Amino acid sequence: MRVKKIIAPILLLAWMGLIFYMSSQQGGESSSLSNKIVSKLFSLFPFLGDPDDTEAEIFLTFSLIVRKTAHFTEYLILAVLAFFCISSYYKHMGAYIISWLFATVYAITDEFHQSFVAGRVAAAFDVRVDSAGALLGVILCYLVMHIGRKRKRGHAGGNTDEF
Repeated sequence: MRVKKIIAPILLLAWMGLIFYMSSQQGGESSSLSNKIVSKLFSLFPFLGDPDDTEAEIFLTFSLIVRKTAHFTEYLILAVLAFFCISSYYKHMGAYIISWLFATVYAITDEFHQSFVAGRVAAAFDVRVDSAGALLGVILCYLVMHIGRKRKRGHAGGNTDEF
């Protein structure tokens, strides 16, 4: 338990720092990274189209999907890390709710931060995507904890047939 109270905040702060760093990239840098990922996908799956045609509608669509998936995943991970940190202090539903709220508020502040970065804008849609990712992260934490408790009770009671 003691290790969790030390490691969890360090991991949480490191992840928050990574999100801040990624949000600090200028618009061109950020788009370039997304385009590299999409180009790689197009190279791996040639039926998608020409990896060099960055103006093609399908390329732009995939670029949007990659960017929004990155947002979703970043905040899913943030909520999970927040839960590991917060659940050391709060039990029951409080830890889940606070973890989701923490990640959502961080998403709002991150979008505000992006509004000061050249070539970037604050987007309410991104906050919704981030919040949805955080919600899924919290739901996954709940499911893992719930299944863990059920298994622990099953083994403690000698009933291993219960799933």
